[in-house]
Amino acid sequence: MSFETDKQTLEDLNILGKYKNNSIYSIFSHTVTRGGERLLEKMFLNPLTDAGDINRRTSVFKYWKEHDIAFPGETKECDVVEQYLSGASGKHWVFNLFVLGKAKVLEFIGNKSVLEQWHEQVLTTIFFLQKTRKYLSEIVKTIGNNPMEERVKRGIALLEEKAFREILDFRGEKLTLGEMFKFDKILRCDLNKKLLEHIGLFHEIDVNTVVGRVARERNFCFPVASGDSPVSMGIRGLFHPALPGAVSNDLEIMRDKNIFFLTGANMAGKSTLMKSFGIAVYMAHMGFPVAARSMEFAIQDGLYTSINVPDNINMGYSHFYAEVLRVKKVAVEVSLSKRLVVIFDELFKGTNVKDAFDATLAVTTALSKRRACSFMISTHIIEVGQELGKACDNVTFAYLPTVMKDKVPTYTYKLEEGITSDKHGMIIINNERIVEIIRSRAI
Repeated sequence: MSFETDKQTLEDLNILGKYKNNSIYSIFSHTVTRGGERLLEKMFLNPLTDAGDINRRTSVFKYWKEHDIAFPGETKECDVVEQYLSGASGKHWVFNLFVLGKAKVLEFIGNKSVLEQWHEQVLTTIFFLQKTRKYLSEIVKTIGNNPMEERVKRGIALLEEKAFREILDFRGEKLTLGEMFKFDKILRCDLNKKLLEHIGLFHEIDVNTVVGRVARERNFCFPVASGDSPVSMGIRGLFHPALPGAVSNDLEIMRDKNIFFLTGANMAGKSTLMKSFGIAVYMAHMGFPVAARSMEFAIQDGLYTSINVPDNINMGYSHFYAEVLRVKKVAVEVSLSKRLVVIFDELFKGTNVKDAFDATLAVTTALSKRRACSFMISTHIIEVGQELGKACDNVTFAYLPTVMKDKVPTYTYKLEEGITSDKHGMIIINNERIVEIIRSRAI
């Protein structure tokens, strides 16, 4: 079963996009190989829903975090090797002999490019395989009880095959024509399938190296997944992974307290906290390190958010109607008895305060009956929280405070228990002297 989410959620949390500013993917997009990049993209697009699979992947990344071992290759070198090995997969050696002969004829008439390129590909592949043998022989000494151990030993066994002996012992800078043909036959015909599997191992190692380094340098933790637990989401020291110096917070959503209701003034940090939480949930289900001190979680079926819902001019939807449709879509998913994490930031902010109050209270009260799901809901209409507390016993109330310093609001970004009483909107407006500016203009 696949982990459910949608485009709106991925955009709300800024998950994807190699070149997108501050995207979560861009934090990890430093692979050396093209195959590693493809594997990383696949992982980002396909979070896992099995606790065993998640914890196994996590243990692999944790090993590479604890062992700072440089990847044995550079992008240009790996591109040459991948293109060379995959370019003739399954072709008979006679075909390669014919191509080699043709290249030699072209050399006689002054066109050396084909033969030189072939020579570079074979030689680069030999040198890369020599480096991978040294790398694997070093890593196997420390790998211990690790899910990658069998794969690593299989890679070593391949390179120890008799057919590779002469190739891996080659120390020259130039191949004779006979050596080129002989080595090419082994690399692209006799053992091509096994070699492609070997290169696939290094695609994995490439990703593992990057993820481990990111976790080490940014002090990310490795979450622990369980199939079922009283704790749906328990996170200590949560912070936003793309914000340097971000303030951390602890939060917990239990099965019997499955609604986390967040209040606070505008600019107090509600949206950032909610995005941090959503990113952590998504990354945890990928088996990736999370921006927190520790995290434990029960496997969920999916994640949906409503944080930055745009209007739709083409469809004629106002911002409020777009919000309503978004809530309706999530409500349909929630009604199907799935285990979902749902994040609603400032429900119904596109309408008047009275309607927003009534709608937020009604929707949240209805959601409270869906105990299999975990909800994080924010509002700056604090009266909703007060009424919700009277109607529901499964709500955790928390707020992000505003501290006034000489009539200037400041923000701690640290969660506190309860419902905020902060109402500082007019103070901010007065501090900016907006009314005085308007009145001072000559009519």
